[in-house]
Order: sequence, then structure tokens, then C-alpha cells
Amino acid sequence: MARSDWGIGIVGLGGIANTHIQAYRNAGLKIVGGADVDEQRAKAMKERWQLPFVTTDWRELIDHPEVRIVDVTAPHKFEIRMPIVEYAAKKGKALFVQKPLLPYLDQARKLVEVAEQYGVPLMVNQNSVFVPAFLAMERYLRDGTIGTPYYCQIENRAWVDVSGHPWFGKDERWVTSDMAVHHFALVHHWFGEWESVYAIMGRDPSQTGVKGDNFGVVLIRFKNGVQACIINNWAYRGNRPRPHSREEIVIQGDKGCITGDSEEICIVTVDPPAKIFPQFQGKWFPDAFANAICHFIDALEAGKPFWCSGRDNLNVVAIIEAAYISVKERREVRRDELL
Repeated sequence: MARSDWGIGIVGLGGIANTHIQAYRNAGLKIVGGADVDEQRAKAMKERWQLPFVTTDWRELIDHPEVRIVDVTAPHKFEIRMPIVEYAAKKGKALFVQKPLLPYLDQARKLVEVAEQYGVPLMVNQNSVFVPAFLAMERYLRDGTIGTPYYCQIENRAWVDVSGHPWFGKDERWVTSDMAVHHFALVHHWFGEWESVYAIMGRDPSQTGVKGDNFGVVLIRFKNGVQACIINNWAYRGNRPRPHSREEIVIQGDKGCITGDSEEICIVTVDPPAKIFPQFQGKWFPDAFANAICHFIDALEAGKPFWCSGRDNLNVVAIIEAAYISVKERREVRRDELL
């Protein structure tokens, strides 16, 4: 069976759905159609992308006989996603859910449990894990080129004011839950189980329409000894931004260092002394999105495990939870308190 036999139905036709559609078209995948409660938006997306089937009732889309994967791009709010996930799970449809799964651990756990109850596969679209440049970094990280890694830093800084957005940034949790989740998933994928989290956060009050944190620094200790510093600052007005999707990644090992972003990488080694500039094809948008769902489809086709499963992703959401607890209680939070 070909990848194109796995019909995809997209629930939620807001901004990020454009990236999904472009990615799937580029990869030759089959988009059955989309659903959005906003009739005008649904019509506009149908015309823009020539979607074969569009509805304002997501149940009608999930019920479509050609839909085998439900791609949930609706807002990451429990009251919105839970009914969609539960209905799709009851219908036996595979679930591909846009990150963050949910910004609160107890709610995310309920989504995962529903999928497991009905025995349907659920993958979280943690597309950072599938960025072509980061996959290239991973090869050098895994093969010992830089020796044993001990430190990772990811920094993302820019002025991002979403005050005018109807729902983005309106929750009590913002940049750490909605943006840093990219980086939490990446370091969890690279370094495994985390041990503890310490965080600081705050907000620039001039972003009057943003309720939650718009800058944060999260320190993560992993059981294998690696320590990571994840910096997300969306209140940066300076002249040296590192905006998403060009956040800088540094991975230090005892025999070298990887430095790069989603478009260029340099690996420096000690013995022998060298500088390596890996070549790769593709960018974060939209290629990582295509890589992610193709990985999911290939795993389903082969009956094999896949990265970023719902159950595994609870480790990532737990980092979010730990970070906010750490800020509130001004202390280090251990993984075994939450999972």
C-alpha cells in the first residue's frame, strides 16, 4: 500500500493548516478534505487549495470513508480537542495532533488515555524532531563525532506580539507551552528521560493582548547527565534576533561541538581537528511537517512504533508543567512528581 492510500482529513483550517496542506501536497499524500466551524474560512481554504471536500461539521469529515488519519489542527484547548479526539478514536481513525498536544499535563493525559482506550494510534506533530537540519545534526550526535554530549542550548528570541490574535497568547500559559514545546520535544528525543526542571519566566507588559509569559528560560537535567538550557524570548526588541524557525542550537560534547539552526550547521571536532558543514535538503516549513506525517504513515503501514507517540509525548508536556510549577513555587521540579 502506498502512502497516498492513507487519506487525511484536517480538522481546523486556521493558519497552520496551510503549512500542513502544502507539506502533504509536496509529499504526494492524499488530502480527503478539511473541516472548520468558521464557514467563511472553510470556503476560503477550499478555494485556495482546491480541497475536494470541506464541511463545517468535523464529524462529517471524520466519518468520510476515505479518511484514515485525522489531522487535528484545531486550537490546543481541551474543550475543543477532546470531543474531536474521542469521536475519531471511537471511529477507529488514526490521530495526528498538532503540537502542543495540550498545555496542561492532566488534560493531555486524558487525550492519550482516550486514544489508548479505543486502541487507535496517536502521534503528536512535534515537527521540530523532523526538521531536515536537526535530523542531520542527530546523525553526528549519535555516531560519537562530538564524543559524549554534556550540554545543549537552544535560543529563540524576537519581538512577537500576538495581541491581535483571537485566541493565541490568551491563555495563562504562552511562550513556554506554545513555543518552547518544540525544543522540549527535541531534547527529549535526543537525550531521553529528563530528571528535573528549573525555570524563570515573565512578560513584557507592553504586549497588552498577551496574557501569559512572553519570555522564559528552562533548565533541564537528563538522567544520562546532559544538561539543557532552553531560552524562548518573544519580548526581544534588540538588533540580533534569532527568530523561529532560525533558533540557534548548540550541543557540546567532550570531543567537539555542533552549532546550527534549521538552515545551516557546523560541527567542530577536536581529534582530528576539523570543521564539518553537513549538507541536507529542505527547511522547517513545510518539509518537517511532511517528514513527520510520512514517518507516521510508514510506521502504521509497517506496524512499527513511531516517534512522538501520545504516551511518550506526556514526557514533553510534563516539562511544560514542571516549568510553570517551578516558577510558581521557585524551586526545582523532579519528573517523578508528575509522571
